[in-house]
Amino acid sequence: MDTNYRANIGKWLPPPGDVLEKWFLNSSMVTESIDNLIESIALIIQDITDSQICEFEVYKRVAKDLEEITKGYKSISTTSLSTHLIYKYKMRHFLTILKRKLNVLVRFTSNLINEIVDCKSDELLRIIFRLVNIYNDVLDMDIEVSGPSTSVFCNDCPYILEPMKKISVTRILQMLAKNRAEESCHELIDCLLANYKPREKTDPSTTISGDADVSENSSIEIYRALTRHLTPPIESSTSRTELEVSNIESIQTLVNTQNEQILRLLNVVQDVSPKLFGTDALKTSKGETRLRSSAIKKVKNYYQEVAWGALSGILDHVVLWWSSEALATRHNHGAQQLKDWLSQFIQKNHVPQTVRPALQNLCDALGYHATITEWDQFFRLAYTSAFKCQSKASFTEVSDTGQMFVELFQLLVRLSNECEAGGEWVIGAPLIELPLSEQIVILHRLDHSVHTARLWIVQEAKIIAHTWELDVFFLLVKGDIVNCLEELSYLKLADHTSTLSTDSVSVQVYVCAKMRAKIVSEVNVNIDLLQKCTGKCVEILAKICRVVSLANLHMCFPRSSYWRKGSDVAPVTASLYVESYFEKVLLPVLEVIEDPETSNMILKIMCEAWLDYIYLHRIKFSQKNKRAWIARIPGIGTHASGNVRPQPGTMAGASCLEKIQLLLHRMTKTF
Repeated sequence: MDTNYRANIGKWLPPPGDVLEKWFLNSSMVTESIDNLIESIALIIQDITDSQICEFEVYKRVAKDLEEITKGYKSISTTSLSTHLIYKYKMRHFLTILKRKLNVLVRFTSNLINEIVDCKSDELLRIIFRLVNIYNDVLDMDIEVSGPSTSVFCNDCPYILEPMKKISVTRILQMLAKNRAEESCHELIDCLLANYKPREKTDPSTTISGDADVSENSSIEIYRALTRHLTPPIESSTSRTELEVSNIESIQTLVNTQNEQILRLLNVVQDVSPKLFGTDALKTSKGETRLRSSAIKKVKNYYQEVAWGALSGILDHVVLWWSSEALATRHNHGAQQLKDWLSQFIQKNHVPQTVRPALQNLCDALGYHATITEWDQFFRLAYTSAFKCQSKASFTEVSDTGQMFVELFQLLVRLSNECEAGGEWVIGAPLIELPLSEQIVILHRLDHSVHTARLWIVQEAKIIAHTWELDVFFLLVKGDIVNCLEELSYLKLADHTSTLSTDSVSVQVYVCAKMRAKIVSEVNVNIDLLQKCTGKCVEILAKICRVVSLANLHMCFPRSSYWRKGSDVAPVTASLYVESYFEKVLLPVLEVIEDPETSNMILKIMCEAWLDYIYLHRIKFSQKNKRAWIARIPGIGTHASGNVRPQPGTMAGASCLEKIQLLLHRMTKTF
């Protein structure tokens, strides 16, 4: 059917002519070449991703093919279209297909440039900028196929929808900084090792086999050396000063090496892609075009900024994780020790300004890692530990779980105070010098820990109060809460509100200070709630005391028939159930604490429960039993204090007993 259709259509069309047939043939060849080149570039990128080294000839062949495709497309796109409507539509359709394929090819070319950007050799740089020239030339051509309504309006827009932009020198510098970030990290670690290594005096014979140095240049050896014996021996001040100066020069040498690499790159750009500089960056002197010194300085400064920024973003990952024997997996306190050593190193030496932020960020990251690691260990133990207070004697000052929370608060308070002025920092130090971001992490975990401790205390108080093991209950209320609050009382939190209103600070410092102030307010609120936790636990005890009192009365209170019996002789001593009732409910309180307020509260609740029990069960007394029951009430205190030393004010609840005497007159019935 298709053959017949083409044959029938051909009858109504004029002959295409040799020029038009050649145009269709050339467009088909260009389309095929684009497909083949896209496939080749994809395979090259895959080989680079798989850490397979490609020869320079491969890149040269890609550049040559790309140039040929560009020339072929230009020859096709500049040819005037046929005047015939059908042929004009067909040619427009072919051009649209070519433009779409060129868009794909350009994106693959950009990815290839991004992968191979390096400054190890001038030959590679020449190939890279040759590809950059072709890439920019293709973007100058008319290859846009999307409608004018297409727009990017969100940050998470897919990469394929982003508009393509020309590659500039600054873009190449960004790619170079990103590609060399990990290698630069190892170079910086080598420089740090040069500052530390002369102080190391480890006997090779005492080295554990598992810690044996693999090689002098391996990253594992660097990590081990940086974290082994970080406390240097005492040396003379003269030798130490000379050593620090020589080793600081090694870091400056690293910066100088980067600047030399940028100079080589700029020389290649001037030879291969002078258009990337523009007219303002170049000057002509004695017939020779050169790059202005101001432009060179600007490019150097820009590369130092982006290079050390990219390095700073992964330096902590390289030190902590990116190794088979990384610091985070081998050393419990290595991160904190390395952080302390780096802090002293930065403060005592004139580190280059381009390197200082990277080392400071590494210190912050190491401190953050040490904080969350230690906090996670203490918090996990406290959170998952079973409540084992029952096995402890009544004079123990803290429970097992409470002691874990106390140790957790000791850690967090110490770390937070170290971030305050007057700790490790000079009193009156500006906000920009204080580790606000590190303190935010600590305070956030302190806030969470105080909140968790309070919830744990309230929940455990409910559970223990139901068992009426008051030695454990008051160990929690009078021991754990007091000890936790004592540790939290050492917390120092300065108010930076006035400083923010008077001093001019950067946006980052301002945001960190505001966030710190917010978390400080939350910490203070939770500490205040923890202080009120004792009263809340006592309220819980009071509610449960009524239930416990009614339960004990139900077990020991005589039956109704006992109170209906008449007798001419009034009993001299109290009934046995009274002694049992007070020994099971009030005596545990008096044995544990010396708090008249709490003991009087328990006694009052007991008496109210006693009266409620009589109401609920409608106990009816004979006249003689009523008088006998009322007569023995004043002597109840002997049962409460028979086995413990007298408590001051223990029988201050006698007013409640007197109320019982009055109420009995209203509800008893004479037989």
